[in-house]
Order: sequence, then structure tokens, then C-alpha cells
Amino acid sequence: MVDTHGFSDTWQVTMKVSLGQRVLLILVVCASLWLVAEHGSRIAIYNIKNIMSSHGYLSEAKNVDSKVEKHGIRCVGAGAHTAEDLFCMEKPKYLPNFKNPCWYAKESGKFRLKCVPYYHILGVCKSGTTDLAYRIRAHEDVLRCRNCIMEKETFYWCRGRYGYEYNMKSMTPCNFSCFQDKFAEAAQRIEEISTEAGYHNMITGDATPSDFSDFRGWPKIPQNTGLKKPVVLTPHLMRHLYRDPKFILIFRNPTDRLYSDYMMQGGRSSAHFHKAVSEDIQVEENCMKNHTVEQCLYSLDIAKRLRTRIFLGCYSVFMREWLKVFPREQFLILRTEDHDQDPKAQLTKVFNYLNLNYTEESMFSIANMPHQRINQKKIRKGPILNKTRVLLDNFYSRYKKDLADILQDKRFLWLT
Repeated sequence: MVDTHGFSDTWQVTMKVSLGQRVLLILVVCASLWLVAEHGSRIAIYNIKNIMSSHGYLSEAKNVDSKVEKHGIRCVGAGAHTAEDLFCMEKPKYLPNFKNPCWYAKESGKFRLKCVPYYHILGVCKSGTTDLAYRIRAHEDVLRCRNCIMEKETFYWCRGRYGYEYNMKSMTPCNFSCFQDKFAEAAQRIEEISTEAGYHNMITGDATPSDFSDFRGWPKIPQNTGLKKPVVLTPHLMRHLYRDPKFILIFRNPTDRLYSDYMMQGGRSSAHFHKAVSEDIQVEENCMKNHTVEQCLYSLDIAKRLRTRIFLGCYSVFMREWLKVFPREQFLILRTEDHDQDPKAQLTKVFNYLNLNYTEESMFSIANMPHQRINQKKIRKGPILNKTRVLLDNFYSRYKKDLADILQDKRFLWLT
């Protein structure tokens, strides 16, 4: 409730000052009343300096309008402990004669071509994403990301933009300008090469499998400040900035995925894996007694208590978040088991989805390339224990059923 007596006193003070000062004070009071009405106890303090200096698409333009909602989400500006606010950036004017999403922006007095990925291999970890990325990059029209980890992963969307390293330790955040720079060499090549008709058909991509399910940085998204559960996640950010991104997912039986992931992370033996899994299931299920599934799976605090990344296998929870924002047709969804059994058939689907031309000869050559990133340690340590498989299959059963229902495909039950 507004204190009218206090407002009256304030007005009397303004009568003794200059006209300009009175006008300014009135504007401040009106703005304060609007903020209280609009945000209640959570008054948004817009950091104009941060907004105008954020590294968006048009670095020298001032096209920030905090009153305009982008997909129902407002620009609020970056705070002292949050990531830059991508909703304060205007979507670029993508060039129609470029297949890859690119635009020109003024930089150091010159117009330079900027690009973001044409496709994203979103996930999931330890499901063949490296092998798939390697085969896609073998196509003559696909450029690798020279400034990325293994020339394929940026880790921008899941961790870098929040100032987290791979192990979630703090580092200097990678802002959006930093993300663009990772594709600077690809952008130069895309600009140089064109067809006789003047169409630039080269593309590049990002294959960071953690982007699909690692939402642990959500408290650092400005729109989530002070909330107990997020209203904005990675899909919302991508929807605001991208044109029509192409997403590729490759799912693996979550039990097998976790065992492979554990061994890659330095696991000691199948017996130690069983002990770790038993404890982690207890941690997650205890959390879910008092919190939503999403709160438990997206929590950095809970993740720090886990000995495995068991949460990554709850595919349906994350899939629902993406489908809230993007239509189903923007996702090509594969299975690791099918990719291993018939890579040519799966790769044909991928190339068709990415609108890449190919011949039978080139497809045969790419499909028969050596498999990448085989987990030799898991082979040496032996198979998962049967009792561990039963335990994990039971834990993941509800999520597998949910995924099969979402995708209307029983293969994602992994019954055989």
C-alpha cells in the first residue's frame, strides 16, 4: 500500500526546487510506483550499463527495449551474480543467401560476418555423439569449429555462459560475443565459398551433448533470480536468439549410458559402480519426496552430492522442457543402438534432415569410417553387474515409459 502522507511531504519539497528537478523527481516517483505494481516485492533494478554493453548481435546498435516481451519473457538486464541477459539482445537480420544462420555486424569500424551453428547435437553424453559429429563433419559442406573442444563442443549453453568449467568450478563467463568468436573461422570460410548463383551453402554446428540436460546453471539466468524453480531454461534462450535451429538427439539405454559415463569419469570397477549407484538413487529419491523431479534433477547442490551423473539419463524430463518451446519437427531423434547396428541408415536420416547432398559412394565412405571414442576402460573393467542393471532399470523405468509416450515410439523403452 502506498503511503499518501509521505507522498504529500515529497510533493511539498519539490515546490521549493527548480522546475527541472520537480519533473525529474515526479518521473522517479512514477517509475517506483510502476515497479512496485509490476513486480511486487521483487523490484527489478535494470542495470542499463550492463544491458547496453552486453555482447549481442548488433554490438554498436542500441536496440534494447525492456518493455517488449520476447515469447512472454522480459529483458531485465544482468545482475552482479547472473549471466548476461540474452533477452536484452535483438535477434539479428539473418542473410537469406546463406544456408547457415549468419549476419553482418559492425566491429572495429568494419562489417564482419557473424554466424551461429546451423545444427546442434544436443545430446546425450556417452551415446555416440562424438562419432556422429565426426561423420557429419566428414561431409564436404560442413565446417568444423576450430576453436571448440575436440573441434565440436563449445559448452557455452550449458556451462560457459554461467562461468562454470566442466567440473562446475568457477571460471570467467563466456558471453555471447565469446560464443560467436568460436565460429569466426567457420564464418570466414562460409563467406568465401558460394555457388554460381551466389548462395553460401556451407554450414557449421555445435555438438555439446550436455546442452540437452545440464540445466544446473539456471539460477544465474536473470529472469530466474530469487525463484525456487526456473521459468527460463536453455530452450527459451535459444528460441529467442536463433532462427530455426536443427536439433539432433541420440538416446542410449540410460543404464548402459551411465556405466559408460562412470568409467569415462574415472570409475574403478563394476563393484564400485554398484555402490555409487545405490547411494545416488537414494539421494535423488529422498530429494523427490519433498521437491519436484525437476528441482532435484536441475540442482547443482544435489549434483555435487552424487558420485555419478545419474540425472542425465532421465531423458523425458528434459525432453518435455525442450518441447515446451520448440515443435517436435525441429528434433531428429536417434538411438545409439540403431546407429551402432546400421550407421549408414542413421546417417542417411541425418544428412536428409540437414539438407546435405550426397552420393551413394560418399555415403558408403562416411558410414564405414572407424568408430570414434570407444571406451576401452569399460571394456577392460568388464560388463556392468546384473544386480546393478536391475537397480538402474527400475529407477529409469518411469522415465523410459514417459519418453516412449512423448515420442510415440516403443523402441525407447529399450525392452530388448
